[in-house]
Amino acid sequence: QLARCISFFFLSAVLLISVSEAQLQLWQHYLTYLSGGKKHDFYGSGNLDSWWDNKVSHVVAIEGNYILYQEPNFAGKALIVLEGDAVPMSSDWNDKLSSVKFLGNGCVKRGIDFAGADIKRIPNVPTMDGCMKYCNEEQRCKSVAHDVPNRNCWIKTGERGARVNIKAGVDSASKSCYQKKALPRIEKCVHKDFDFYGADIGSVSAADIPSCVKSCQGLANCKSIAFSKGTCWRKDKRLGANPRAKTDVHSVEMICVESC
Repeated sequence: QLARCISFFFLSAVLLISVSEAQLQLWQHYLTYLSGGKKHDFYGSGNLDSWWDNKVSHVVAIEGNYILYQEPNFAGKALIVLEGDAVPMSSDWNDKLSSVKFLGNGCVKRGIDFAGADIKRIPNVPTMDGCMKYCNEEQRCKSVAHDVPNRNCWIKTGERGARVNIKAGVDSASKSCYQKKALPRIEKCVHKDFDFYGADIGSVSAADIPSCVKSCQGLANCKSIAFSKGTCWRKDKRLGANPRAKTDVHSVEMICVESC
């Protein structure tokens, strides 16, 4: 258990270091983005220099999440660009970009509201993990917005809600990204070809082990899972009732996932 936690903390340190490597590509003309024309790799936050100020026609968020501004020092009209976005500047933005604010890496978009497309609001949810648990329990849910000061959780049908807004105190995340980022931590806790047999509190369909683990996290008395070929068994004992080797069954203790 200690070795798993140390490995996870080492992974976290590597991810933290990668923040300094966040990269936003700036292109001076949309067509040159397609044909390999002039570009500039922008890191962190700040004003564009004279070579690029008011000369950008296309941006690509290679890593990280950003707010673009039409005036220096993060002023004027703003545009949100999230990791993975490739955005040709519209007529309102073409050759008008002057400053960039870096919001951080990762699935949780801090200070960003995935507004609209609400399924429901859940009150008294203190953490993003808790908010995402409600999303995992709802088949239609694809993202969440977490109002941190007021402890409200909105679960959404859209991958980014219906629209993306800047809003202090609200953090947002998509379910698909959140589950994907959780995989390295979960993998260190998987007992492969080993069945935590018995002590079942029900089974559900699950696409993979992370999805199975997430379904267990939504249950107060779930302490472990066993997963095989699309079926997830949730357990109320850490090792089930009768743990044993079994091919194509993979098991996870929740205490391992949650304590690291």
